[in-house]
Amino acid sequence: MVSIILVILAGLVISVGFMMVFPDALSNLQLNLSNIAVIQDDPPPPPPVVHPLEDKKVNFFVGDDNQGVRGGAQQAPPPPPPPAGGSTALNAGTLGSSGNAFYTEAGIDSDFVTTTGIIGQGVTKNGTSSGNTDGEIIIGINPDTWKFLHAGNVGSNITSINFWLNGDVIGSPVYPLITTGGCDNANSLSPAFSLCTQSGNVMRFTLLEASGFGGTVHGFNTIGSVPPDDSNWHMVSFMMNQGNRTGDFVILCIDAVCDPQVDAQSPPFEDVTSGGNSPATNMTIGGGAPFGNSVTQNTFDFDDLTIWNGYQLTQSDLNNMWNGGTGSSAGATGVSIATGSQLVHITFDTII
Repeated sequence: MVSIILVILAGLVISVGFMMVFPDALSNLQLNLSNIAVIQDDPPPPPPVVHPLEDKKVNFFVGDDNQGVRGGAQQAPPPPPPPAGGSTALNAGTLGSSGNAFYTEAGIDSDFVTTTGIIGQGVTKNGTSSGNTDGEIIIGINPDTWKFLHAGNVGSNITSINFWLNGDVIGSPVYPLITTGGCDNANSLSPAFSLCTQSGNVMRFTLLEASGFGGTVHGFNTIGSVPPDDSNWHMVSFMMNQGNRTGDFVILCIDAVCDPQVDAQSPPFEDVTSGGNSPATNMTIGGGAPFGNSVTQNTFDFDDLTIWNGYQLTQSDLNNMWNGGTGSSAGATGVSIATGSQLVHITFDTII
């Protein structure tokens, strides 16, 4: 114990002696301690700057879409561009979105004008005859889609078209009802399929298969009567067999009653180019200026369009769709007629 006390006393003596001999050292030590205290009282440094999109980074993993490297950080994709103007009627046929329907007025993409159809919802095709701007219903996005309508041996030689309308479709001198070109061959350098009305309340069919200047014209004859303008819905059915060289080349039926006037194919179709020549336009309901000279721009209601390639409608099919005048859809929600051959089936019930 005595030894411990002696050690402590010796330490105190040494410390007192050090302070007496080196007073400046003690002062410097106090100053340095003060500086350390000041440094500890400074505020913490600011946080690092983070890019505004840093919190939106997502990790992509290599997969079927190959969007990134496993674990690698990628910026979130930009939002999609806004949709183009106008609405779209969806196609349930095998063409998918390539057979969707669009509506224009005076050549400007517009929203469909909806109305009560024969089966659910229909649409109105406006025209100048009712004081409106001329409207057109456009089917498809690529005119090449419709080569099979005018070119031999492109797709199937057998085509059927069925649709419903209500209103005035009588044209003077000519009115394009459903076409891919000119009713009166106004554009003679491009092939065209057309079903038109003309003076005298008759329906006219024209098919121009271009083969050099002017092309080869098939049909160009009256094939039946025009649906009456009596405020009722009427069903129009058209069947064409390009492979038939003797008769029944085209048949027109109104309200499931077929007209006895049939056209034989003369001259026969020719496959003028590999895959056929492209028509002037996409399929158009109620075409305007490019589809004929001095055409009347009528207003009428339209519903339930179906186009088959590789199937010819039978009388039983027509009766089922006519359904006593109340109508039945040709698609899977109705009488389901050869749905695998339906390139286009537009009910106008689904418009986006």
